[in-house]
Amino acid sequence: MTHTATAVPAAVFGPKAAAGLANPAHALVFGPVTPRWDGGGFFAPVTQVLADAGLRVTVVDTLALREEGDDSMDHFVARWRALLPRYGHIDLICGNALGGAVAQALLPDLAPTTAALLVSGPARTDALLESRLTDIADLAADGRSDYALALLDRRVRPYGHCPAAGTAAPAPHDPHAGSRLAEGMRLLCGTDVTAAVRAHSGPLLQIVGSHSQLVTQRHTAAAPHHRVHIIAGAGMRPHFERTAEVSALVGTFLREKGLT
Repeated sequence: MTHTATAVPAAVFGPKAAAGLANPAHALVFGPVTPRWDGGGFFAPVTQVLADAGLRVTVVDTLALREEGDDSMDHFVARWRALLPRYGHIDLICGNALGGAVAQALLPDLAPTTAALLVSGPARTDALLESRLTDIADLAADGRSDYALALLDRRVRPYGHCPAAGTAAPAPHDPHAGSRLAEGMRLLCGTDVTAAVRAHSGPLLQIVGSHSQLVTQRHTAAAPHHRVHIIAGAGMRPHFERTAEVSALVGTFLREKGLT
């Protein structure tokens, strides 16, 4: 299967560089496992901060380069590595969940000074995380994407959080959504890009929730000059659950690293 730039759904936010007038810093954002491409909505609170700070932001559908039957993270990252030149100079690489793992795996292919911003992006997995990802993947692969999505919804919430009464019933099975969920969740199993992260000399900010049922602090990696920030009470989506706190963290990171 051959991939081209047009095969990867993307959304661009923020200023467009005008010839001879502006050259804004460029942020490339990799998305999480979603049942369908949402146009970058998964990262909207962070994207807004980046755009407001003057960055040009390109958000891509990470799963666009998946290949049926191939659950090798190394092969998957290699396909993204081959496409990196098409996105031009990258000042800030970002990722959420699976997108965070891919972003970290690509650090050796970027300039040493490139900044990295990750939200619940694992550098490594363990038996518990892989078991929970596999539970979701198996449901999706067995033609029960509705149940897979319901389980994913429970897992991304903070530990101990009870869904509101009257929660809508799951939607009917969607084969396309099931394929994305099954393949995306399995790609993460066995991930370990710790060495690549610790060797990166550029700045890095990793944000995770203290009450996450999936990616937690133990799944992160960092060099001494990097920062891992824990958002109290948050689950897998701290940028939605604690938007003000995360936005402030990201804004400070951009200013400190000279990206505004």
